[in-house]
Amino acid sequence: MRIHSSVIFAATVAALALTSLVSIGQANDDGQASAAQGDATTVQKTASISAADFSEPRVWAAAKNVVAVKHLYLSDQPDQATLDTAVENGVGVVINLRGPDELDWDEDNAVTKLGMTYYSVPIARHASSFDADTLAQISALVGKHRDTKILVYCASGNRVSGWFAVHLARDHGMSLEESIDLSKNVGLTKGSMKSRVRKFMATESGE
Repeated sequence: MRIHSSVIFAATVAALALTSLVSIGQANDDGQASAAQGDATTVQKTASISAADFSEPRVWAAAKNVVAVKHLYLSDQPDQATLDTAVENGVGVVINLRGPDELDWDEDNAVTKLGMTYYSVPIARHASSFDADTLAQISALVGKHRDTKILVYCASGNRVSGWFAVHLARDHGMSLEESIDLSKNVGLTKGSMKSRVRKFMATESGE
């Protein structure tokens, strides 16, 4: 089942009203993915994240930079073979950060045929900052499915790393520079994306 950002927005707002911290928890291989519901899911306070939690980059077929961080797999663009590998590694949820205009195959169908739950929460490719609601939706999904392994991807991993840096700073209480430094492990290498993260966090803090 494909679930778009507009459908999950109500769940996001409710979840964020409960807490400002979203946990990245340890995955349970038997955890079952579920669709976003209108009722809020209680999320736990953040677990600590350090460099030791990041795996070395892995190659999953077309995806050349798949990095595991606890129950997350942060990645560049997958293909069918990548999705097959994701299932073999226990992934139950897939979050696509690319827009519909970027896709040239039916990823929704490919994901759901393998028994995984598919979410589409696009992050704009060309922008000076981020949309706060979009980032909040992604973080809320990560918290909602904290007992399930999740594949989060975009085209190159750049937008994924940008979201992750903000997630570490806003939801895990890290300093901005620490979150950016750690996110280099998942592909935050472009100066433009680092600037985008800094601008968004400055706006969030009212600077």
